[in-house]
This record gives sequence, structure tokens and C-alpha cells, in this order.
Amino acid sequence: MAAFAKLDDSPMFRKQILSLELEADELKERCQRLQKGCKRFMNSIGEAYEGDFTFADSLEAFGAGQDDPTSVAIGGPVMSKFTTALRELGTYKELLRSQVEHMLSDRLMQFMSTDLQNIKDCRRRFDKATSVYDQAREKFMSLKKGTKKDVVSELEEDLHNSKSSFERWRLNLVNALASFEAKKKFEFLESISAVMDAHLIYFKQGFELLRKLEPFVHQVLSYAQQSKEMANIEQDKLARRIQEFRTQAELASLRALSHAETSTSSDRIDVVGTDSYKTIEALMQSTANGPVQTIKQGYLLKRSSGLRGDGKRRFFVLDSRGTLYYKWNKRSKFPVDDDIGSHNVDLHTSTIKIDAEQSDLRFCFRIISPLKTYTFQAENEADRLDWVDKIRGVITSLLNSSLTKQLSLGRTHNNKFSEIYQDSLLDSNMNCKEYDHVSKLLRSIAGNDACAECSALEPDWASLNLGILICIECSGVHRNLGVHISKVRSLTLDVKVWEPTIVDLFKALGNLFCNSVWEEAVLLDDNRMDDSNGNVLPVSKPSSGDPISIKEKYIQAKYVERLMVSKESDKHDLPPVNVRCWEAVKSHNIQALYRLLVVFDANPNTCYDEIRVASHCHDWDDPHGGLVNHMQFDSAIYQTIPSDINNFLDGCSLLHLACHVGDPVMVELLLQFGADINIKDFHGRTPLHCSIFRKNDPLAKYLIRRGANTSITDGGGLTALERAMELGAISDEELFILLTGRI
Repeated sequence: MAAFAKLDDSPMFRKQILSLELEADELKERCQRLQKGCKRFMNSIGEAYEGDFTFADSLEAFGAGQDDPTSVAIGGPVMSKFTTALRELGTYKELLRSQVEHMLSDRLMQFMSTDLQNIKDCRRRFDKATSVYDQAREKFMSLKKGTKKDVVSELEEDLHNSKSSFERWRLNLVNALASFEAKKKFEFLESISAVMDAHLIYFKQGFELLRKLEPFVHQVLSYAQQSKEMANIEQDKLARRIQEFRTQAELASLRALSHAETSTSSDRIDVVGTDSYKTIEALMQSTANGPVQTIKQGYLLKRSSGLRGDGKRRFFVLDSRGTLYYKWNKRSKFPVDDDIGSHNVDLHTSTIKIDAEQSDLRFCFRIISPLKTYTFQAENEADRLDWVDKIRGVITSLLNSSLTKQLSLGRTHNNKFSEIYQDSLLDSNMNCKEYDHVSKLLRSIAGNDACAECSALEPDWASLNLGILICIECSGVHRNLGVHISKVRSLTLDVKVWEPTIVDLFKALGNLFCNSVWEEAVLLDDNRMDDSNGNVLPVSKPSSGDPISIKEKYIQAKYVERLMVSKESDKHDLPPVNVRCWEAVKSHNIQALYRLLVVFDANPNTCYDEIRVASHCHDWDDPHGGLVNHMQFDSAIYQTIPSDINNFLDGCSLLHLACHVGDPVMVELLLQFGADINIKDFHGRTPLHCSIFRKNDPLAKYLIRRGANTSITDGGGLTALERAMELGAISDEELFILLTGRI
């Protein structure tokens, strides 16, 4: 090295050593300051890591980890994805902290405790060796000429040994200083560069994470903006309604005051205005057979008839059926519908007086009936006159109307609101029509006019997975078989079951076809012989009048023991069963797939790999010409996989194929026979992923409603929602909500 061009011990050499030692001492102080700053930096990263997780936990507690209505309303299911991202960002911070500790802090400590300390140790030993060498040299140099040879030899040996030790430690110090000089040129640059590289990795990981999340964030922001705009529109509508309400209230008050002045100037003759009466009568006649409308509603003070004569504020409603009823809230910490009480005031035999028994009370009027007198107090004169005018109009209309007899049935009723009763009647009528429509449609299918088991007419029960209609007595037997054999539902009671897809499945099957499969052995042999064993079948088809025990024995033999299913072996000239299942799904042949699932007990989760093996073993052509090659899985390659399932069939199930061809009825049939709705292909795609790739939004929504898991990720690590956003903006709001799990 340039600093030690000459290794001979000399004053210049000693000066160089001293200079380098001073540099080492100064560098040690700098290292200590850097170490202190490094620790503070690591502590700040650790605090940021804890802060990320604390924020994620608080966000999860706020709503992201809950499924209550409030959490769903504020977007909790969407926020759960953000909490996952925050925690992952926190782990990146912890990784950065550990890398700073390993690459800088630990190496600084090692440099100070090893290299710099080694210089100190070498200097101490060198000083000691120098002292010993100086003493030995002085002793040797002080010898006289007449000194004995053995003494001279001993001192000469001591001098030689001390000089050797001196030279060794002198050169060790040189070596330690040289090592220090060499390391300081690369040690710190390497450590700081490694720390900056760790920062680069940290920000790159964060960027990649947020870049993947960016489409979802923009989608949520767009949805939030739309919701905000809709909320603003609703607020504007509410503001306009409030303004209109206030304007109408002011106008009504002015009209009532004008009417009050007119009434005062005409000696208070208690008659109802002609225009008001005609309006009320027209309203009551128009709503006689329709929805009830409110003529007037509001708060009045109902005066008691006791000695105290105090009043209680009640909410009164006067409707178009001529009913005046008032409501009050029962005291409850958590109000519910049952906390609202009501009471009717009979107007049919009542009259109204615009005064009170106590002359000192203002704004009062009375309703006098043969049984009771009600005293009411309004808040002002205009409100009193308006109530009196409306009630008089109703009383007059009731007296003059031919509807009095019809309405008398409702007078003793203490409804909560008359509208609720009327609406429920309308809904009931609509539902009845819907039930009748489904029943008629299903019974119009071939063979469905009679029970599939006993031929009883007009069956009103069904087996969803078997695709047949049955009578109520046979439905009880089917229910005892268990849902793994027969899923029994009512045509009229289980309304929500009969979605269009289920109805289409029943239309594709029907009792006639299903019995041709389940009773094929009976149909092929008029003597009821079982082709597989040659024995007489133990039961015969029952009739509607047979005892339940006979029907039960027959149904057990038909579906549990499968005695009537034709046991024909798979012919050699036909493709294997799983290949035929694949072709049936591909060609939308519902009946062919149903027959294969029943007769051969085919696996509804059959995958393409099994079909390929079966094709080779049976010397049958590959369904796709043998052109499909196995691919080694690679998540990076998966990012560019196209949506054409014909080119990537590895691991695809029958359900994947049904979604690819876009056949919801085929999907439903496979699900009814036990297909796994979340089954994955070789690339990790579920049937939901496949529907998203095909941009078949209705089928995707149907799969989610049938229980598809929206959180499953494919081979590329993306959920169905993320794959959908890769294909562009999700225009179907219902699909977006279902994919995010908010419903």
C-alpha cells in the first residue's frame, strides 16, 4: 500500500502509523454517530409497521371484519380487501427494517468491535513489545568488554527474542491498519448501497401490490361517486319536498284563516263547504275498492273527560274509508312496530261541534257519538277549522254513501294502518297468480299431469334433483329418503325455489322421460324381469289408491336399490361414459347427461384429464382431436392465458365446460347431482372464473347465488372480481356487489 511503501522501522514509519491510528479513532466516532442514527431509523420503521397493523385492525373493527347490516352499508366487505393490503404493506416495512439492521447496523457493530478494536489491541501489544525491546537493548548495550561470555550470550538472546516480538507486533499493527485502510474504501459503500437496494425492493413491492389493487380502488371510487351523486339527488328531492310541504302548509293555514273569518262573520253556522264535501266524497268513492288514501293526518291534543281535564298528544289519521284513528307510542327503549297502539273513533253515528265544554279553552272541537264524547284541541285556529272541515265532509259522505254497509265490517277493526291490510291483500292476490302460473307450467310438461310414482292427478310437489312431480303422499316417502337422494319442494309453498333455471330444467326432463330412465328395466321387459340377474322384480308400480306402505316399498326399490334401472353394460362400440358425459354437456343435451348420471352413476366432477386417459385406454378419439397438450403451470404465463377453454382444458370439469358453453340449465343439473361449484382446473380457475372470462354476467350471478366462493384466487393469484376488472369496467352493478361479497 502507498501508506506503507517502506516497512522499515523509522520515525517516518512511526509517524504514518500514528496518523492512521488517529484516522481510525475519528472514524470510530463517526461510526458511533451513524449507528445511533441507524437505530433511530429502524425504530421509526418498526413504529410504522406497528402503525400499519393498528390501522388495519381498527379498520377491520370499524366494519371490514363484520357482516352486520351497518358494516355492509358502509362498505365493510370492500374494506376487507384494503385491510389485507395494509397488513401486507406493513410486512414490507418489517422486511425493510430487518434488512437495514442486517446490512448496516450489524456490520457497523462488527466493524467497530472487530477491525477498530483489533487496531487498539495491536497498538497495546506493540507498545509493550517496544518497551521490552528497549530494555533488552539497553542492557545489552551497557555490557563491558570484560563481561563473561555466558552473560553476554544470555542478554544477546533476550535482545534477539524481544526484537522478534517487537517486529511481529509492529507488523501486526501494520496489517491491522492496512486492513482498516482497505475496508473503509468499500465496507460503508457496500452497506449503504445494500440499504438503498432494500428501499428499492420495498417501494417496488409496494408499487406492485398497489398496482394490482388500482383497478379495484378505481372501481370502488367510481361506485362511491355514483352513490354520492345518487345521495345528493335524493337530498335535493327531499329538500324540494320539504319546501313544497312548507308552502302547502302555509297556503292551507291562510285558507283556513280566511275560512275562519268567513265563519265568524256568518254567525258560526256549522255546515261543511260544498267544494270540500265534493272533493272528499269523490276521493272516498274512487278508493272504495282500491288502496286507502289519507285525507288528513297530524297531531291533536286529546282532552280527557276526568276532573283534571288534562290532555295527551296523539297522532290522528283520517282516511278515505271514513276511519278516524289515533296512535301513540308505548314507552320502550327500542321502538318496534308492536310498540305502536291505535284506537278508532266511530264517525258513522257521530256529529261534530266546533267548541269545547270548557269555554276557556282555545282551538277546541268535539266529536259526539251515542257512546262517548271526544274533545280535541288543535295548535291554532287554522288547524282546528281544517280538521273540522275534513271530518264533517267525511261524516256527510258516509251518511249519503251507499258504501256504509260494506264499510261497517271495518269499523270494529283496530288496524295499525288501513293501507297495510289493503296492500297485503293485493300482494296475496299477485302471489296466488304466480303460484298458479308455475303449477300450470310444470304440469303441462309431458307426464307431469300425474304423480311420477302412483299416477295421482295434479301433483303439487316436486323432487328438484330427480326432475319429477309427485303427489303429497309420495312426497312424504321421498322426504324420508334423505336429501342426498331426493330434494322435495312444494310447487305452491316454496315460491323462491322456482327460478327460471329450475323451471327450464324441469321442462327439459319431465315425468315421462325421467321414468323412462329410472324404470327402463320394467319398460324393456313386460314380465318385469331384471336383465342383470334374471329375478322377478319384488314390487310393481303402485296406483294412487294403494296404501302408503306399498308406495314406500316401490320408491325404495326404485331410487335406493335402483332395481328398475337398466343394468346394460357399456358397449364396446360406444365411447366411455365420462367421454359421453363431456359430449352431452358440450352439445347441450340435458336428457343424455341425466341418463348417464342415473344409469352409470357417472361422476359429476369428471375432469378432462380422466376423459383423455379413458379415450386412450378405450382406443377412442380425443374429444378435441388429441391436439391439447399438457402445460407446465407457471403463474407468470397464466397472466396471458386466453379465455378459450378449448386451448387450456387441463383439469377442466363438466361444470367448467357447462359455463364455457353458457348453459345455466346444464349447470343446475350438475349441481343437483353433486358437482363441486368451487372445483378448480389445472390453472386454479373455478367455474365462476370461467363465466367471468366468457363475460357471461347472468351465469356468474347465478353461480354466486348458488354458493360459489368469490374469494378463491386462480393460478395468477386473482379472484373473479379482479379478473372481471381486468376485462374492463363492470357495468352490471349487481354483479359487482355480489363479487365483492356485499350481498
